[in-house]
Amino acid sequence: MDKRTLAWLDLLGRALLWGAVAVLGLAFIASVAIVTSDSIGFFQENVERQGRGIVAIASFGGGLAAAGVMAGLGALVRLKVAERLDATRR
Repeated sequence: MDKRTLAWLDLLGRALLWGAVAVLGLAFIASVAIVTSDSIGFFQENVERQGRGIVAIASFGGGLAAAGVMAGLGALVRLKVAERLDATRR
């Protein structure tokens, strides 16, 4: 694999890691917005009052899971690029 491809893959790994941070931040913002909102719009009003916290936790949990997957993939890509670069320097 040439150095240009490795540079692009390293950039992809970095983008995935920073994207994970952005997803985690947006998940937190979304869960706070759900908790503080008057209406979600999916259910009846009395069900919304009781289940708003569960929806907020589910929203944050989904964002946390997505951020974890993105961070893991980014880290794996960067590790493989570093391994290839180390092998080509020898």
